[in-house]
Amino acid sequence: MQSSIKFPDEIKHLPLLPGVYTMKDEKGKVLYVGKAKSLRKRVSSYVHPSDIKTVSLSNKIRFVDFIVAGSEEEALLLENNLIKKYKPPYNIRLVDDENYPYIKITNEDYPRLLKAYRIRGQNGEYFGPFPHGKAIDLTIKAIRKIFPIRTCNIKITEDKTIEPCLLYHIGLCSAPCAHKISRSDYLKIVEPLKDFLNGNSDKVLRKLSIEMEKAKRNLEFERAAIYRDQIRSILSLMEKQSVVVERNVSFDAFGVYRKGKIASIVKMSVRHGKLVSSYPFLLNVPGSSPKEEIIKEFLIQNPFHGNFGKIYTGVNLPDSRQLEDFLSSHNKTKVRIMKARGELQKSIVKMAENNAKAQLESYIERRKLLKEKKLLESVKEALGLSKLPLRIEGYDISNVSGQDAVGSMVVFTNGKPDKNQYRKFKIKYVEGPNDFAMLKEVLFRRFERGTEEEFSDKMPDLLLIDGGKGQLDSAIAIKKLLNVDVEIASLAKKEELVFVEGRGKPIRLSRRSEVLKLLQRVRDESHRFAKKYFTTLHRSGILDKKKR
Repeated sequence: MQSSIKFPDEIKHLPLLPGVYTMKDEKGKVLYVGKAKSLRKRVSSYVHPSDIKTVSLSNKIRFVDFIVAGSEEEALLLENNLIKKYKPPYNIRLVDDENYPYIKITNEDYPRLLKAYRIRGQNGEYFGPFPHGKAIDLTIKAIRKIFPIRTCNIKITEDKTIEPCLLYHIGLCSAPCAHKISRSDYLKIVEPLKDFLNGNSDKVLRKLSIEMEKAKRNLEFERAAIYRDQIRSILSLMEKQSVVVERNVSFDAFGVYRKGKIASIVKMSVRHGKLVSSYPFLLNVPGSSPKEEIIKEFLIQNPFHGNFGKIYTGVNLPDSRQLEDFLSSHNKTKVRIMKARGELQKSIVKMAENNAKAQLESYIERRKLLKEKKLLESVKEALGLSKLPLRIEGYDISNVSGQDAVGSMVVFTNGKPDKNQYRKFKIKYVEGPNDFAMLKEVLFRRFERGTEEEFSDKMPDLLLIDGGKGQLDSAIAIKKLLNVDVEIASLAKKEELVFVEGRGKPIRLSRRSEVLKLLQRVRDESHRFAKKYFTTLHRSGILDKKKR
């Protein structure tokens, strides 16, 4: 068993050879996996890093493991496998990578076409990942009309014949279970399907054309008709795509957009002048990862998406020749990666970048809304509310011995301050230092106006009062007087106890609770807003007295 190298004290013991290094924290958790032409030189660069990402990583490294590789290409493959195994936080990787589906073709005597969410062993070939299950479902639906391969789990034996199912009768399966097709002919469907999934539609069309002509020469007209229909179906599928340019050009283009520690990468495929697909992926990226590193790492970890002959990007990729060799070897086809220079290639890369930006902004917004909803659901559960507190109104009173008394109303919509909805009240009817009476006045004036146009559609789901049981009771009294349908809670300072209408005992939330933190934000904001208004009135009063 290999012992770990202590970082940075024992770096000098690393070999000057190509290989893969694994960086770990003090608990042995893998932080980062990288490859190097020289292990010692590469790891030494982490001792005095310059960029933000590496500084953050370097501060956590305590140990380094290494594996010497026979070549840089071997190191590249090993790095890929270790990243998938450990999912290190400082490597670029797919967001929720286990939720990205693959198309799988099993290696059985009569292979099946399946949707899989995880690569398991070597019991088949995997194509993907795809951005979501719907993308695979649409792909499978389209290709089964061309390549009638089975999807069932029936065990096929030579001595047992099964009645073919409906899929055979509608042309979506060739029914090997019913021996409607020989194994050799069935495999002639499977192999072109693999080429088709790898983007080699031209190669598939050439093969099908050759087989069709051979069948004609052998007077096998039914077989020739099957090949003819497959060719027509592929051409029809390609004709339905969006025209990019009249010229007969084919290539893949990649665009990237990064914001913080999340990036989006979009792959666009142009075939014969038509845009045939656009696949978006979301990535976890460490620190200030540049675009070229994001694209390179994506292709290393997902070589299926580097399976076409010409790939264009908006940047020059580091070690592009090495990456080309890796992708060519993995996909069994010659791959070239170039920075877009022609107008057409530039325009498609730009389109991919624009789509990457739109995808990322949409994801961030959706994630933000989901996070807000989860927090509000937690508030609802913790306080025992009857509905989500989408609109929370917070109230506070500010005065000095009853002088220049004011009240505040702040509004949090979906857990965020909604400052256009804030209101302030100058106490009119209460004299002397009586905070309970002042709170009643503010609430009475607010809810008496509840039928007015300004407030008619803006009744709160939760009323939060700055104070304890006494303030809560004052608010409940106004609620009953005006017959207002609203749930009420108060948050007391010091112990931060939450008093809720209808509950005998206050609720004590953890100081780390996100629910408590939200209630505190509402309470503190109502206090700040009331204090600000009080200060304004108080200063104005002092100035008036000086003038007199």
